[in-house]
Amino acid sequence: MQYRRFRAPDMHKAIRKIRDAVGPDAVILSNKRLPSGEVEIVTVIDYDGSVPPSFSNHAPPQAPQVEPSRSSAQPSKSYQERIKEARNMESGSAPSRKPRGAYEVFEEPSPVPPPSNPDPIPSYDRPSFADQSIDGDSSVREHSHARPSADEEKLRAMEEELHLVRKMLERTQSEKNSAAASAGTASKATSSPRQKLTEQLLTLGLSEQVIDKISSDLNLTGREEDWKKALSYLADCIPIRSTGDAFRGCIAFMGPTGVGKTTSIGKIAAQYVLKHGAGSVALITTDTYRIAAHEQLRTFGRILGVPVDVVNEYTDLNEVLDKYSDYSLVLVDTAGMNPRDRNLERQLAMMKRARGHLKKLLVLPCTSQRQVLKTVVDVYAQIQLDGCVLSKLDESASLGEAISVVIEEGLPVMYVADGQRIPDDIEPARAHNLISRAVYTAEQFGQLYGSLKYGS
Repeated sequence: MQYRRFRAPDMHKAIRKIRDAVGPDAVILSNKRLPSGEVEIVTVIDYDGSVPPSFSNHAPPQAPQVEPSRSSAQPSKSYQERIKEARNMESGSAPSRKPRGAYEVFEEPSPVPPPSNPDPIPSYDRPSFADQSIDGDSSVREHSHARPSADEEKLRAMEEELHLVRKMLERTQSEKNSAAASAGTASKATSSPRQKLTEQLLTLGLSEQVIDKISSDLNLTGREEDWKKALSYLADCIPIRSTGDAFRGCIAFMGPTGVGKTTSIGKIAAQYVLKHGAGSVALITTDTYRIAAHEQLRTFGRILGVPVDVVNEYTDLNEVLDKYSDYSLVLVDTAGMNPRDRNLERQLAMMKRARGHLKKLLVLPCTSQRQVLKTVVDVYAQIQLDGCVLSKLDESASLGEAISVVIEEGLPVMYVADGQRIPDDIEPARAHNLISRAVYTAEQFGQLYGSLKYGS
């Protein structure tokens, strides 16, 4: 048996050196990592299967007592042939057979062992068995060069896990899509005429309470005539007060700031003057909380040629109303205030003390949300409102909110205002006209929303 020692930066390169220099017949006896970071492997050639006693009983090797003969340290014939081929490769001569590769083999000369060592093993520096760690089997594996590294095994494992995760996600998404498709098919198959009508009424902005009332009261057939019947029934549900007596006498317009009270008064006064003359109309304002708040009404009075009077802390509203008792139409403008304003209580107290013939109209803007409109109605309901005016129809994207509030509160609609032009943009309320305007507004807003969304 011949012993050789190989050194390399890592185990993989060391194994390749052994295979290139010795061949597949080499047997690894030991391996260890040197202080320099390299890996050192001790191999044996022509191994007969026996293990030296120093390795079998884990005892540290002892130096032989008698120096071995030179003949025992001579390499075998096959080994000499391999050395000759390596030298021929270095000198540039063609080898007798195809070379395995030019790798540098680190060999050390055999030092003279101490005389006390009875071991006949040649005098190579062999580390003790206790200081070595045998890596795997003691023989060179047939395909060690083809074995993947630790990093490659990790990458392969990660790829397998990602492949499994991808399959799971695809399966989950497929199940969701199939469930959604089946649910959509089932909903289409089981959709009732009531559900279809509910979807159509929701586009108008109506409240659920109003929609439920319409759906439950009508006998639906699932045809196109259900929509016409629903609109007709909705128009019948709107309380309207447009008799001739509603446009005569004393009328006070109330509501929050900026809802169009003063503008509505100017429109009604202008129409009445054009029909009956300026001698039968008078204008009164109670708005003394803002600077020059009554100047707009005075401007209307000068243009129309009608008297304008101001009610302040020194005068009483009933006295001013008695002053114009001979006029067929007296319009009263009030201060616009937030429902949470403390001064609003004073305004409401003044209206409560007014004569019974004073009609009180609440101006509701169609641009406000349903909850805001309901809050305003609840605040002003303590003065016993006679009706309302729906303003800003031209600025609203949906009339269903205001229509729902007047239906739920039972508040009659007397006027509808849909613009700023005086005296054109106001008219007495008509239920079917109001519903037609609500449908038209919903369709126009739907087209506008679609063009903005899709850029067409």
